[in-house]
Amino acid sequence: MCFYHGNTFAKIKQCKNLMELHGFEFGIQLHNSITKELYNEIKGLDVKFSIHAPILSDYFINLANNDFDTILTNFKNTAYIMQTLHSNIALFHGFFMTQKPIKNDPANYGKVLRDAIDNKYRLNDTRVMDPKFLETEEFRNYQNAVKKNMKRLRDQYSSYILCIENDFPGIGNGNQTPAHLIYLDCPIWIDVGHLWASAILNKFDFYIGLDTICRQCNVVGIHLNTNQTPLNWNFKSPYGDTHSHFSEEYDMDMHKTLHILKKNQINHFTIEVIDGDLEDIIFFIQTYQKIT
Repeated sequence: MCFYHGNTFAKIKQCKNLMELHGFEFGIQLHNSITKELYNEIKGLDVKFSIHAPILSDYFINLANNDFDTILTNFKNTAYIMQTLHSNIALFHGFFMTQKPIKNDPANYGKVLRDAIDNKYRLNDTRVMDPKFLETEEFRNYQNAVKKNMKRLRDQYSSYILCIENDFPGIGNGNQTPAHLIYLDCPIWIDVGHLWASAILNKFDFYIGLDTICRQCNVVGIHLNTNQTPLNWNFKSPYGDTHSHFSEEYDMDMHKTLHILKKNQINHFTIEVIDGDLEDIIFFIQTYQKIT
């Protein structure tokens, strides 16, 4: 859940009580945007934590980087916090088509990517990636580096479950399609909103793609949100990666989405909704429990 607004502890207590009342175990996923102040507030809570890396670090973890020592350095703080919190699961976006450092500055994410990633990947004047680059030798070389470095990182931290998250199809982001995730042969964390946008851009069926990933990959967990982006998206803002409250009012069918996940016995969900609240919890519980 996202705790930027309101009373953090009251929200955690309400959500935890409601989830446990319906037989779910409540946990918290720390996002890479977390501040030291918020981290210090919640680190002592008696809940299980998972980690959206990097945590309290200056730069993103880019497995496409040719220097593995840089990758290790950028993961160091995350590993320390995992040890502190007795957490064994971390996930991250690890495929950026650049050798430049990428600042961990989520509040200015668009500018960060523009500064680090070549504009040539941009589709016209949008912020999404031109799909033609996914067919190039340049992409395949980056993809091979990501696969190799992910294996090295997992070997280095073999007691942890380290997952790649599928990317929103922005400029230079390489893990966009089911085939990309299958190729990596590593634990996967699916963001359904990112996959929805990627399906529109890359012209594959979202529901078949989601089911394929669940069946052919080691899916550890899910980022759940409703992506308001319409099927006839013109690839311009404000649509793309909305991380909106759960709703059945948009083209993305949340009931069908949850049905696929439940059918595949996926059982670790992060409600990654901007200012997520009790209404999102209620929607999730009611929708999930209706599915047979």
